[in-house]
Amino acid sequence: INSLYIMNKKFFFLTGLPRTGNTLLSSILNQNKDIITTNYSILAPLLHSIDKQREEITYKNFPLDESLDNVLKNTFNNFYENFDCKFIIDRGPWGTTPHLNLLKKVFDDIRIIVLRRPFLEVLASYVRVYKPKDIEKSVDEWFFDEHNIIKMNAYIYNNMREEKNIKFHIVEYDNLVKDTKNEISDIYNFLDIPKFEHHYSNLNKFSINNQKYNDTVYGENINYHTIRTDKIERENYHYKDVLSQVIIDKYKHIDKELYDIK
Repeated sequence: INSLYIMNKKFFFLTGLPRTGNTLLSSILNQNKDIITTNYSILAPLLHSIDKQREEITYKNFPLDESLDNVLKNTFNNFYENFDCKFIIDRGPWGTTPHLNLLKKVFDDIRIIVLRRPFLEVLASYVRVYKPKDIEKSVDEWFFDEHNIIKMNAYIYNNMREEKNIKFHIVEYDNLVKDTKNEISDIYNFLDIPKFEHHYSNLNKFSINNQKYNDTVYGENINYHTIRTDKIERENYHYKDVLSQVIIDKYKHIDKELYDIK
C-alpha cells in the first residue's frame, strides 16, 4: 500500500512565503468537504524534534531506528485522526531540505503546492498588517534574523530545481486573485483528485473543526488571517505607497534570487 494513504486519508502539502494567499486558497479549497487545507501546521517542527532524538546520547547508546521511524510514519495518522475528510493539504515549510528529507521517510509520493508573490508586495502586506512605527527596522528584523524566512524559502526554490522525484506546483498570487477558478482547477489536476464546484463570492472565514485563528497572540488589532468574504480581488494599493525607496532598493533583488527558476 502506498504510504501516501494513511487511515484512508491522502496527504498533500502547501508551502511558500506568508502573505501570498494562503488563507484565501485554504478557505476556497475547504468548501469541498472531502478536503481540509490546514492552518500553518505544527507537524514540521514536531517531526523534526522526533527525528532529532537520534542525536541524543541515550538514543545513540541503544538506537532503535525502525521504531523511531514508526513514530515518524504514524505522526500524520495520529494528528489528523479526528479530521473527517479524504484529502489533507498540510501547510508548513515543507519545501525546505530538512523537512523534505523527513517527508521522504514517511511518504512515497510527495506533492507540494507552492504559493508565490513578488517579494516587495509581501513586505508591503506585512507592513499594512503590523503597522510598525519604524518600518525599515521592522523589515530587517522580520527577514534577517537567525532563522530568517528568506533563506527558508530560498531552499524551497532550490529544491524545486534539484528534486526530481517530488512534484511541485506553483500558484502565483496574481493568478489566484484574478483567475481563481482556473487556478483551483489546475490544483485539482495537480493533486489528481475529483473536481468540485467551488464558489468565489460569499466566502467563509478560515476555520477547521470549529477552530478559528486567534490573531491576538500577535498583538492587539492584528488581523493576520482576515480575508474579504464578499469577493476575490486585489487590494487597491501599490507597494510603493507603503515602502520607502530605501527598503525597495534594499530588497528588490530578492525576487531574482528566489524565483529565477530555470
